[in-house]
Amino acid sequence: MSGKRLDKPTRKRWTTSKAIALGVLVMDAVATLAVLALCGLAIIRRFEGALPYLTTLIGALQAVTGVVLGAYFHKSKAENTKGGIVYDAALGNVSDSDTDL
Repeated sequence: MSGKRLDKPTRKRWTTSKAIALGVLVMDAVATLAVLALCGLAIIRRFEGALPYLTTLIGALQAVTGVVLGAYFHKSKAENTKGGIVYDAALGNVSDSDTDL
């Protein structure tokens, strides 16, 4: 034993945009499952009315999720390019599958 203290590995912190994207995905999944459960309950209880407020909620949340993820992926693409080339290509770290085109 050399008596040296081992450094603890540093945890990478998530970026705010990644946390927001994950939060929106989780919220969308939970709300969609809750609405589907309520619709199932309405079917089981033989509810004869309409449920437009529930189905509209699913559509609205899906639209929000699409906008947030589109913005997140656009930001990610912008972070990984400089001067029109991708950092991996500039460093020579491109896999063979990327160069087959």
